[in-house]
Amino acid sequence: MNAPAQNLATREPSPMIELKHELEKRTESFRMALPSHIKPEDLQRTVLMAAQQNPTILQADRRSLILSCMKAAQDGLLPDGREAALVPFNTREKDGQGKWISVKQVQYMPMVYGLRKKIMQSDEISVMQVGVVYRAEYESGRFLYELGMEPPVRYRPDLALSDEETADENIVAAFSLVKFKDGSWSAEVMRRSEIDKIRQLSQTGAIGQTVKFGANKGKAIDPKGPWVDHFAEMAKKTVMRRHSKVLPMSGDIFRDVEGDEIDRAARSAVAALDAVEPDAPVALPSNDELDQDDQHDPETGEVRDSRGMTEVDEETARKLDAGETDDDEAETEGKPEQDEQAGESVSDEMLRKVREQIAAAKNVKGLAAVEQEWVNKHRIAFDDETAGAVDKEFAERRKVLQGGEKGE
Repeated sequence: MNAPAQNLATREPSPMIELKHELEKRTESFRMALPSHIKPEDLQRTVLMAAQQNPTILQADRRSLILSCMKAAQDGLLPDGREAALVPFNTREKDGQGKWISVKQVQYMPMVYGLRKKIMQSDEISVMQVGVVYRAEYESGRFLYELGMEPPVRYRPDLALSDEETADENIVAAFSLVKFKDGSWSAEVMRRSEIDKIRQLSQTGAIGQTVKFGANKGKAIDPKGPWVDHFAEMAKKTVMRRHSKVLPMSGDIFRDVEGDEIDRAARSAVAALDAVEPDAPVALPSNDELDQDDQHDPETGEVRDSRGMTEVDEETARKLDAGETDDDEAETEGKPEQDEQAGESVSDEMLRKVREQIAAAKNVKGLAAVEQEWVNKHRIAFDDETAGAVDKEFAERRKVLQGGEKGE
């Protein structure tokens, strides 16, 4: 009679319960990163709902999920599938025996609605317009784009165009136009060739794709999805995403109003997420890697700013906007990890490497570099108890090194 009760008592908690507890442990961290109008409980509830709707999230590396939640908090967007989303994807890495294995990770992606929300809430913009231009309109002079003019875009749509003239192949450009409350303008215009290059990054909408793995390797894949069915809408989303990089967003205002404490937490969250590369194992990057990866946008080559919205993996963001499903996830080989231990989780591996670097530090300056990387990139991914224990190890090692330097 007691056996069932004992089984219930020893039953391990479900992944959903474990996730709920891990989110609750980080309530204060979420509170520091979130704008004042969003409660940590709202974010936690939305994350749990996203996990219920897509159980693949629960199977993914937990550290990547927590970091994605922190990025959403910093941006002030809820991952509800409208403002933003938590996207599971496959990556490839080597296990401790040198074999390639498939690992699931989670990446935070702001949606177009979330981008527009943050832009319009910045209190600096009065009007925002996004549209596409057809060949007949361009050739008749109805679309004019002039650099240095106010407004930079003049567009008189031709409402009498035929079905043939408004076919997708006759779209020649897309534009995003913003008017600021001080009367100034900002515009982003993309040529058709630029839009097509973005389309080619899509897993399902790209033209000329072939199967890369398995028995059907080399077989042609027919384009499908929104890039085929709703090209004009995808073109609008693409130009809006690019324009959002140079526009003010509400997160900047929240940080100005609410002080340095939130600013520090937000920067820490962004730095931590920059350490997660979508197609490589998570590892402590070298200084050279930090210089190359954290300062420049991989698509445009421009210098990044500190806002999370400018550092989005645009390929995955557009895939998400396109409604491409988990069935379309691509598996990519990550960078080889030389000393990865078999069966070790990504979080455990990270913690082990940090502790090894603490023990290996030869002087106070070297230890300080390791500690800065820990604080800026990895600390926020662990619960307070674990993070506090590592902080204590840094303090104890610093005392030892300082004593040695004084003795010299």
